[in-house]
Amino acid sequence: MTGILPIKKYGTHSALNIFSEFSMTGPKNLAEFAGFTEMEVKELCFEYNMDFEEARRWYDGYQFKEIKHIYNPKSIVDAMTEEEFQSYWTGTETYEALKIYIDLNFDGLKDAIISMIGGARCKINVRKFQNDMTSFTSKDEVLALLIHLGYLAYDGRTKEVFIPNMEIMEEFKNAAEGTKERLYINT
Repeated sequence: MTGILPIKKYGTHSALNIFSEFSMTGPKNLAEFAGFTEMEVKELCFEYNMDFEEARRWYDGYQFKEIKHIYNPKSIVDAMTEEEFQSYWTGTETYEALKIYIDLNFDGLKDAIISMIGGARCKINVRKFQNDMTSFTSKDEVLALLIHLGYLAYDGRTKEVFIPNMEIMEEFKNAAEGTKERLYINT
């Protein structure tokens, strides 16, 4: 109902009240509607004669407590209609946005990004995020924003973030190459 970000709070209270909030870190019983489920993607791949394993490699990776495989809906639709697996994020959000956040480099943010590009996961406290896209004070706030924007996936059980799939990995590699201080990545 409100978009991709949680409701902004002012101090300890929100300007809105008496509502339920569903987010990428707490989707509750609406998790299956955050994207396509694995069964839906299998059916689409069959219908459009596309390779399911390739779709999984490119667009799977988001997960929630009850649902382990959630696929980026826009990218799945684009891949099926274009009949090609590639990054469709450049059509909605460019890597320029990632560069801005990486350049902030709070608390070793660049090192965390490099580790995740290499396949690692990073511990995070998502409760530090203040639902604001302009004022950051820590690595955890930036990483939590990247979860809500879809650039990172979040494992609520382990409290870790990670790069969910090939499509997003390509965006991080592009962004990392263009940061103020070039990141050296062995991939």
